[in-house]
Amino acid sequence: GTEKLQWMMDSLIKMSRLEIGAIQLTPAPTGIRQTISESISGVVALATRKNISIMTTALNDIELYHDRKWTREALNNILENAVKYSPANSTIAVTMEQLPLYTKIIITDRGIGIDEKDYNLLFKRFYRGQNVAGQEGAGLGLYFARLIMEKQGGYIMVDSKPSEYTSFALFLQNCKKLG
Repeated sequence: GTEKLQWMMDSLIKMSRLEIGAIQLTPAPTGIRQTISESISGVVALATRKNISIMTTALNDIELYHDRKWTREALNNILENAVKYSPANSTIAVTMEQLPLYTKIIITDRGIGIDEKDYNLLFKRFYRGQNVAGQEGAGLGLYFARLIMEKQGGYIMVDSKPSEYTSFALFLQNCKKLG
């Protein structure tokens, strides 16, 4: 109980400091592979408990414009949700796709999925979907991830099919325009 409350307070403080600009992100050209690897390391123990494997494919080590510490936190929030809402013995896929101006990091799980009508609400503060009642959470993770992405000129999108999959795409700016 106390630990969870402390975590919640810390999260709220961090979030409000980000919102008002008291915490400054310092995005710079940074290799993305290490950022992704560190995020995955943060959820491995959680995934192992449910025998969930995290597969990475096509992770080119390109420099993307991002703040490693905060981007890692955004990715971590998405990955934690993926593990939380995935069935045991399933796989979470982490892939990358390079576009002319952005590179997207895609995290896909085979979990409970999200109803399309909830897409816009997902990234709002304290929002929790109807179908997550059995899971604990504060409804801060996705809002926080969105805030972090936007503070460094990126953005985040979701695509899902209830009971089949959920896919989050985090877009970070390329340092050099491709194509």
